[in-house]
Amino acid sequence: MASRRQATLYVPPPFEAQLEAIRVRFNPLQQALIKPHVTLCREDEVRDWDELSSRLRELAAIDVPMKFGGPVRDGNLVYLLSIESTVSFDQLRFQLLGDGNNSPRKHKAHVTLVHPRNGECTDEIFEQIQAASAPMMIRFRSVTIIEQIDGGYWRDCESFGGSIL
Repeated sequence: MASRRQATLYVPPPFEAQLEAIRVRFNPLQQALIKPHVTLCREDEVRDWDELSSRLRELAAIDVPMKFGGPVRDGNLVYLLSIESTVSFDQLRFQLLGDGNNSPRKHKAHVTLVHPRNGECTDEIFEQIQAASAPMMIRFRSVTIIEQIDGGYWRDCESFGGSIL
């Protein structure tokens, strides 16, 4: 049984509903597998998930504001990229993944709308996604560790932080 894990920032309401409307229309398979999110820590970056959970528990608060611009297309991949400072995101990654000597690799904060693994984006589809999208300022206040087994649905394992407002 193959499993994958990651630490995730789920997109909160009302932005979740806006993005889900796009995802269900243009990439329903991916939309069914995982909620709209920003990946905070990928599985290949985490040596010890218990240690990561411990670091998350020690945080006084989670507050990661990010502004996302219009959709970006790279072949069949369509995503919203954070267009302003990602200092809070980068600092949280350092707190979770840094070991004092090494900093985690730079990760572009983004929300995927169409995933090339199971979606397709034509010029017409991209134009429709552009028309349905607008820049948005999202404040993330929790982190969830999620897991996928054998390519199935991603399930929540553990959540940290306050409620998402």
